Amino acid sequence: MAKQVGFDTRADELYERLKADIFAARLKPGQRLKFPAICAEYGTSVGPAREALTKLTGERLVTLQAHQGYAVTSLSAEELTDLTAARVELEGLTFRQAMQSGDDHWESEVVATHHLLARREPHGPGQTRDDTWYLAHEAFHAALLAGCGNRRLVEMAQGLRAEAELYRHLAAPLLVENGRNPAAEHQALADAAIDRDLERGVELLRDHIAFTTQMLLSSMMELDASAK
Repeated sequence: MAKQVGFDTRADELYERLKADIFAARLKPGQRLKFPAICAEYGTSVGPAREALTKLTGERLVTLQAHQGYAVTSLSAEELTDLTAARVELEGLTFRQAMQSGDDHWESEVVATHHLLARREPHGPGQTRDDTWYLAHEAFHAALLAGCGNRRLVEMAQGLRAEAELYRHLAAPLLVENGRNPAAEHQALADAAIDRDLERGVELLRDHIAFTTQMLLSSMMELDASAK
């Protein structure tokens, strides 16, 4: 039993490290994930590495292709469009139910996570969003949905958000270029949640998700055009 517990712990730790490196683009979309390289880079063995990659495959952050092995999921305009359509509907529904059912503890979590996110927002010229901002960003959006009361809805919505993380990291440099103000968007979402303004809250969240996709699709089209 102790051996199995140790194995599970190593696999879970490696899973978290690989996931963080994928989200931070230290492991690039489409990059092959070969066992010898992973074992050497992360100081692990094949067993925990296979377990971690299997879990990441289940979350669609990694793909497994016949005769090619594992690779970080590639970015695709078609996949992004489908993912966004699903997120808009599912996150909108989950957030609506959270605003209807969330208690005082839910409200306090929304306020606390928004406060932390606002403090992580870069203010000076040349500052960029680092890993602490992304963690705070995920915590805030998780808090918005957490009051839903339906565990399955929350888990599915969070699963779709995890799939979209690669794209959101890619969108970060485009925020200023497009005149976007994510801090104001997050403030408006927090205000709508606390005010229990269901229609406005859902509309804001849907727009928040769709805006990122519009920027990314435009950028991906430009990249495709320049490559031809």
